[in-house]
Amino acid sequence: MTEVSQRCGLEKSTTHRLLAALAAEGLVERDFETERYRLGLGLLELGMAVHQRLDIRVEALPILRSLADRAEETIHLGVARGPHVVYVEKVESPHAFQMRSRVGERMPLYCTGIGKAILAYAGEDELATVLTHGLEPRTPHTITDPTELRIELQRIRVRGYSTDMEENEESVRCVAAPIFDHRLSVVGAISIAGPVFRFPEQRIAELAAHVVGAAQEVSKRLGCTASPYAVRS
Repeated sequence: MTEVSQRCGLEKSTTHRLLAALAAEGLVERDFETERYRLGLGLLELGMAVHQRLDIRVEALPILRSLADRAEETIHLGVARGPHVVYVEKVESPHAFQMRSRVGERMPLYCTGIGKAILAYAGEDELATVLTHGLEPRTPHTITDPTELRIELQRIRVRGYSTDMEENEESVRCVAAPIFDHRLSVVGAISIAGPVFRFPEQRIAELAAHVVGAAQEVSKRLGCTASPYAVRS
């Protein structure tokens, strides 16, 4: 600890607190015989998580661009991080009206198209985490009742895609589909998003077919050979 303190230019008390926090997360490990610290397995887990997400982006990008050409709307690729979805790629719409979203931005899982597509196929632990954080009403259309959210997630599993009908941002709608890896685990989702005036309800089915096809193509590139879009209870 003394060596770390000297190299970092920190007081020993501060260094001790930082090392204790890193050790609690598995990012460093302490050898109690030598009292020296080494890198922990938590760093390997972080590295693998980043590697997986980068793989999704690389494999998905040409498909996202093709989807944007067909739909002529904004396309997002997102992955889950705790109770949030993080946008890792975005292809802009050709229209003058542009979405305010940006790569790296976080949004709640429970009220976004991408988030609900992921949450519908996630485990009970992930859903419990979301419910524990609360279902804040971001717009008058947000689902805030846990029972209603569970019913909505079941609908998503039945039809294979999710919708965001102004639930996260007023005047914005989207339709999204989940991405699966070789283990049939949901690892992300793709969405088509745009303003309400270009997303009448009769167009949702057309866009849903496009986004589900794109998500299936990305899933195949990630090694998913089965069809995980069938009904799940």
